Formats: sequence, C-alpha cells, structure tokens
Amino acid sequence: MDYIKEKLITIGRPQAELVKKIQKEHGDKVIQEVTLDQVFSGMRGVVSLLTCTSKLDPDEGIRFRGYSIPELREKLPKINEDGEPLPEGLFLSDVAWRASHER
Repeated sequence: MDYIKEKLITIGRPQAELVKKIQKEHGDKVIQEVTLDQVFSGMRGVVSLLTCTSKLDPDEGIRFRGYSIPELREKLPKINEDGEPLPEGLFLSDVAWRASHER
C-alpha cells in the first residue's frame, strides 16, 4: 500500500502545483459562453471540468482512459461474477495504466 501512496504523491503534487499556477495566472479568463438551453439540456457541449483520465462525450457518454462505462463494468474486478465492479478497481487500473506508460 505504501507504493500506491507514494505513487499518488509523486503524481499528485506536481499536478496540484500546476493547477495553482494556472489558476493564479489565468483564473479570470473566460473559456466558453453557455446558453440557458445548454443548462436545461444536460450541459451538452459545455466544457466544465478539466481531467486527464476521462472524457464526457455529448453523444457516447463518459469514457475513462478510452473505455466506456459498460466496457469497464466488464473489465474491472468484481467480488461476484454477476456483481458490480469494485470502486478500487478503477483506481488500481489507473495506477497500472500510469505505470505502464512511464516506461
């Protein structure tokens, strides 16, 4: 478990510092105009969150590291074969993905 904690700190601290820097330098900049129709129709096409692990496609829905939610439900570890994936499974798959892409 210490390896995972160390990995998170190694990944997270530089990212947190970058976010602070961007907010300080550019926090008052407007990035998109939003209409009331977009708000009432589920925010389709509105950029409202920065993330490198997932993408919310207005037509396909959310994808994590390129996988749709149904694909992840099939791939991630479960306690029971017919049950839902473990929440930790997504976290561990992300750590494994990062490790495999660092080489």
